[in-house]
Amino acid sequence: MKKALVIYSSKYGHTEKYAGWIAEELKADICNVKGFNRNRIKDYDVIILGGGLYAGNINGIKIIVNNYEKIKDRKIVLFSCGLADCNKIENINSINKRLEETVPRNILENIKVFNLRGGINYKGLTWIHKMMMKLVKKMVMKKGLDKLNEMEKGFMETYGKTVDFSDKDNIKGIIDYCKS
Repeated sequence: MKKALVIYSSKYGHTEKYAGWIAEELKADICNVKGFNRNRIKDYDVIILGGGLYAGNINGIKIIVNNYEKIKDRKIVLFSCGLADCNKIENINSINKRLEETVPRNILENIKVFNLRGGINYKGLTWIHKMMMKLVKKMVMKKGLDKLNEMEKGFMETYGKTVDFSDKDNIKGIIDYCKS
């Protein structure tokens, strides 16, 4: 196995959990985005970035975008971690559409993207995230329950709850890809 680095951005722990599992399986170095040394990124053959999914954006994605010229000849993996059920194609399409809006096409075409399901603990949210969630709930409720898409239905099912959908089996695709 080539030398791998797992970088993650995790506000509430689910992305960090997946990053730890991936690093363990690949015997990779691991660091939080906050401790990331961009000068060392070129020392790795495989770069894996994991970030929480917030308002359709993947936290930490700028590390790949801003360092792409240094790493474009490496194997690059991006994984998102959010509440959306990744077994539903509508949810994956929504995440991918947002990625296409935020990541330049030449970069997106050269990285492998995986979407993993994490969880949420509403009691542990920051004040600002609680307010954002209330606002989203209000907007979703205006549509009417019978007109919700899959992502909105999932949001409503978990609103106000503590749920954890993380599963170590979900990293299998990432591990297989990195080892290939």
